[in-house]
Amino acid sequence: MSALATTIQTSIVLEVLATEIKEIKEIKGVQIGKEEVKLSLFVDDMILYLENPKDSTRKLLELINEFGKVTGYKINTQKLTEFLYTNNERSEREIREAILFTIASKRIKYLRANLPKETKDLYSENYKTLMTEIKDDTNRWKDIPCSWIRRVNIIRITLLPKAIYRFSAIPIKLPRAFFTESNKIF
Repeated sequence: MSALATTIQTSIVLEVLATEIKEIKEIKGVQIGKEEVKLSLFVDDMILYLENPKDSTRKLLELINEFGKVTGYKINTQKLTEFLYTNNERSEREIREAILFTIASKRIKYLRANLPKETKDLYSENYKTLMTEIKDDTNRWKDIPCSWIRRVNIIRITLLPKAIYRFSAIPIKLPRAFFTESNKIF
């Protein structure tokens, strides 16, 4: 079976699991306005937003095990990573002991994007690093003898996809300094 077929098949199976997660009341999502949000799906990946991680995770693991028995798909719980938001040390300790997942302290790398624990760090974790990548690439190409057309094609093929992906994956308001700095490079 091709990689594409496997990815599509996994996506379909994951959609069934996602539907089941949404239906189970014991798995509590986070409240955003009037809506309870439990998860986001990206091809064959899933991000969960859990309100009560200790109880919700227990129910989630039961569901994952049952789901694996029924479908034949095994979800590697060793690869599961989470952020933990709490303002109570005792509660945090209890949750850490109860949950088998890896708990990230600062960031999770997900689909080539850095997801920091604090949303205020999205710019520095993703766009400052993009700017560094662009500077490094353009400095490396400085001494390559080629026409302007070829340089435009190099940028179009290598830099533009990185930038477009970052803009679409992490749609945040960028400071004017980002664009000023970009203009200086080119």
